Amino acid sequence: MLRARDITKSFGPHLVLSGVSLDVKRGEVVCIIGPSGSGKSTFLRCLNFLEVPDAGGVWVDGERVACQEIDGVLWELPARVFARQRASIGMVFQRFNLFSNLTAEENVSLALRLVKRLPRSEARDIARAVLASVGLERFIHHRPSQLSGGQQQRVAIARAVAMEPKVLLFDEPTSALDPELVHEVLSVMTGLAGTGMTMVVVTHEIGFAREVSDRVVFMDGGGIVEQGVSGEVLANPSEPRTKAFLSKIK
Repeated sequence: MLRARDITKSFGPHLVLSGVSLDVKRGEVVCIIGPSGSGKSTFLRCLNFLEVPDAGGVWVDGERVACQEIDGVLWELPARVFARQRASIGMVFQRFNLFSNLTAEENVSLALRLVKRLPRSEARDIARAVLASVGLERFIHHRPSQLSGGQQQRVAIARAVAMEPKVLLFDEPTSALDPELVHEVLSVMTGLAGTGMTMVVVTHEIGFAREVSDRVVFMDGGGIVEQGVSGEVLANPSEPRTKAFLSKIK
């Protein structure tokens, strides 16, 4: 479902990603772990072109994102095609990124109206159904300031899910939450995994990675150091750097 090949990204003289490649199967949940500054979030942002890679390519469901190759030459895709591709790659951020002046329902329905061009009534009905699926049916008319951090993150997840993405990316979705609110967000994510949603999750929640993900990827220094079946990597990592990292956070 998702293929990244040789993704490279620098900011000025600082090389953040050095030829990172990853395949994610349809319905697979992959957790990316690693120390701060290892390139995890930048890699995730390159997957949906919030950051444009300096080199490499991304394919979703067999289609190359942002460009196509014709006779050995890469050509940039038209803006409308690129927008459609990006809509198929959902993203949930650390800091929710909700519109503070809109209600939960409006935050979810906005992209449905602007990107998918759905009628207002249809977008509203979808928003309400998806918000109900994450336990927020009583809060559809609340603005972000009236919601807890966990509730705001669930609105953000509902917004992403409502677009029916082929792949859903999570960038440390619980890192901005108080400890007692983490569980409610992880429960929603666990439920999504159970529906067969293809997910790539940058996280420090090792318990979630162990219990829910199919595969764990450990990144450090702008590259993938180790990856494999979650239980095996987390219980018995083969690389010394992975062992050192896990010994400090278990």
